[in-house]
Amino acid sequence: MVNTAGTNGTDNGERPSDDVLKESLMRYARLQLKVPARLANLASEHNYRIGKTKLNNLNKEFNIPTTRKPPPLPVVTTLVCAKLENDLAQGNGPEAMKTFLALDGYQVPRDTIREVMKDNAPGAAKRRYPGTKDKVTRKNLTAQGVFQELHCDGHEKLGSAALRMGPVGIAIYGFRDKGSGTDCGLRAVPDARHAVVIGHLYLYLVLEFGAFPMQITVDKGSETGEMYAAQVALRETVTPDIDPLKFPPVVALKSTNNIPIENLWKWLRKTCGRSLREWIEDGKTNGIFNPGSMIHVHLFHWLWSQIVQIALDQFTDYWNYHKSHNNPHKDLPSGVPPLEIFRNPQAYRLAWLGTPVEADVVDALRENLTCSREEAFQWVPEEFDTAANQVYADLRCPKLEPSRGWTIFGQMAPQLENVFDI
Repeated sequence: MVNTAGTNGTDNGERPSDDVLKESLMRYARLQLKVPARLANLASEHNYRIGKTKLNNLNKEFNIPTTRKPPPLPVVTTLVCAKLENDLAQGNGPEAMKTFLALDGYQVPRDTIREVMKDNAPGAAKRRYPGTKDKVTRKNLTAQGVFQELHCDGHEKLGSAALRMGPVGIAIYGFRDKGSGTDCGLRAVPDARHAVVIGHLYLYLVLEFGAFPMQITVDKGSETGEMYAAQVALRETVTPDIDPLKFPPVVALKSTNNIPIENLWKWLRKTCGRSLREWIEDGKTNGIFNPGSMIHVHLFHWLWSQIVQIALDQFTDYWNYHKSHNNPHKDLPSGVPPLEIFRNPQAYRLAWLGTPVEADVVDALRENLTCSREEAFQWVPEEFDTAANQVYADLRCPKLEPSRGWTIFGQMAPQLENVFDI
């Protein structure tokens, strides 16, 4: 009998709009999800249930990149070499490079990337070989869910004490969710040891996610005071029924025992941190930077704080979209991108344990801090910021990346010296 209804007997749901569908398919490609995971996400996110054949047709329709049809080898070589140019420490292997290219919209097989890297960066693999073993005893991390425990810490490898370039340095502070492994944000700040700065960072994170974690885990430092107070206030105000003795709002550990965030710092150094430091120190080695000039000091902070933040944002994207190694001995999920676990914890037998909070509650806590967020994150005086933005615009806003940082610095410094008599 002819099927006059025009349906196949299966409710596929309603197809999303082309824009929404394409964005989701591109995100799945960047996450490098397997076909079953893509189909499951389409069903859970859009109530759109299809099979492998239909998914293949949609990928063709929207030109979704795939490793089965990678760019030509000369194009891949150019893309990989461009990444290698800014990776001065050569800390990224083929798997990391594969994720970076996927974030840029290119799907390339790992073996192809490995051969290109072998030809264009000989010896890099040997440099990445681990020479020492971890000195801290490791054990399996456990968690019942996402946003159950948020690990917080500062990173001083680009600070003034580390760079030894006079009164300049770029401090970093970050947050990582334990259950999913997600990097919840890394921020370059003028001072990672200032309690008000860290307080603003934490409350901004809560605003961004619209929720706060059940617990924050920090190092034993005075810079966490305002964040500590904010977390306790949120718990007492929004979730007074949770026993603070059984589920403490804040736990302070030795830095070496704050393992999830310390591990993230290790990967940051390996992926881009060492290269960033070498690029920055190049200004000292080549005599470009004069620590005795306030113009140079202000311009360093104005320029390199932006370059470092762009690199941190790129690392966050890489980390959250990269696939961790599949480890059957781990208690927490492995073999999938952290962001996938964070967005779909139930699929990995985890619960969402963040507590929603209204923005006005967070704003009230921010108003209790002794200075505004803008003042806390101010790198240079307003007058200098205005002048530097104008000079940068006159240069037609060259791309801010580590390999071009000191070139841009050298172009801007003389013009700013003509504006200010410092």
